[in-house]
Amino acid sequence: MNHPVDYDAISVKTPAEIALLRTAGALAAQVLQDLTPYVKPGVSSQRINDIAHDLIVEKYGAEIDREDLSGYDSSAYAAISIAHNEVAFSGEPSGIPLKKGDLFGVDVSLRKNGWCGDTQRMWIVGEESTAEARLLTAVGYQAMCLGISLVRPGARLQDIARQVQAYVESFGFSMLRVDSATGHSIGRVHADGWLIPYYEDPRNEGRVLEKGMVLTVEPFLCAGSGAGMRLSNATRSAVTADSSLAVYWEHVVAVTDSGCEVLDLRDGEDVTFYDHRRPR
Repeated sequence: MNHPVDYDAISVKTPAEIALLRTAGALAAQVLQDLTPYVKPGVSSQRINDIAHDLIVEKYGAEIDREDLSGYDSSAYAAISIAHNEVAFSGEPSGIPLKKGDLFGVDVSLRKNGWCGDTQRMWIVGEESTAEARLLTAVGYQAMCLGISLVRPGARLQDIARQVQAYVESFGFSMLRVDSATGHSIGRVHADGWLIPYYEDPRNEGRVLEKGMVLTVEPFLCAGSGAGMRLSNATRSAVTADSSLAVYWEHVVAVTDSGCEVLDLRDGEDVTFYDHRRPR
């Protein structure tokens, strides 16, 4: 890797450092908003990638940060991480036009003033798709919202992960298990310490959140078995082993006195967790 990282450690950020992460997060969120009009049938992922590159570098004066959690840097091939149907993340941009009903996602990872922003959202192309695709997308968003709602000082990562996993599985979906499909702490580098699977996993054991920790909440899920693999293409795309649909959403959060602050909300976004199991 370009940046040696101790994955057994996590730093506590100062208010000034969190402010710099907030600035980077706001830029990443703005890029997703700027891209939204282009995510429609007939537009290729290559076109969206090229627009994202110009937004990040030219318009917002930031650096592209495409080093994944295994240390592989795909910035020579892509400015963003692409999700597309069975491609969970790190999809290779192509000239093939998006089709109505596709699930499409963009993960923007950038660095501004030496600090990182990292956020992801999904779209249903053309706003119409199958019932399964619509439900998977909604459950993915709410799984992230559930994770966010549980972040606070003293919270145990394994407890958060178990609750997110149980929520996803209550709909008959699976957590995706593939290299780099985890959350992580974030700072001056994309993943600056802990790797955080949002399902029960030994890596979460014994880890307790403290005020000032900054991490991503990004559960990866799919409509199939949960098995995945990395391809040997230029961006090392992650795909579901059974070609089932996959989704994830992502926000960066800073642990506060009593909960957390989302550092990269988009305009009008509501990350309230809606518990479908609770009587109304």
